[in-house]
Amino acid sequence: MGYIFTSASLALHFDTIILIGMVLAFLLNAFFYISDISKNLSLLLTSFLMAASYYTSNHFITLGDDTTYIYLRWIAYDLFTVFAILMVNRLIRLKKCIAAKYVIFGLLANALLCLMIHIDMRVLENQEPWWFWYFYTLSINTIDVIMVAALILDRDFLCVKFFKNRVKKYFSKRQKTISA
Repeated sequence: MGYIFTSASLALHFDTIILIGMVLAFLLNAFFYISDISKNLSLLLTSFLMAASYYTSNHFITLGDDTTYIYLRWIAYDLFTVFAILMVNRLIRLKKCIAAKYVIFGLLANALLCLMIHIDMRVLENQEPWWFWYFYTLSINTIDVIMVAALILDRDFLCVKFFKNRVKKYFSKRQKTISA
């Protein structure tokens, strides 16, 4: 008989793949740092903190236990990791690498999504799947993949800076025409 994948088992397998990605990103950055390929200490520490955070949340939160507050626990992990990344970079007086910025944004987005799903499922007591549940699942997993890619590449591969500058330029032109 074949193994039937349920949504919970698929989530657990994908979570394991993301964890492996985080650990491999750290090991790659450690190798680059040790072998003088890249001396980006911010990237090394960010990838270590992400691997440690995802490892602990993966191993200390079991889906078989009481899951009433699981989303709040994930929020706590995400916010603690953001705090740790910011504090480590500040204490060592490092300029945050691009990957750290991507990771901080990704963790904050994940925390917001977890808060929204917690409110939907635990506060509003929704039991029927609806579009937001699918959006939540797709978004969380996409953000995790983007964070792994950011830790490996340490590049602005989504062109965030380009779009930010375009939006700034657009609104500064608009502000000038309104005030004129």
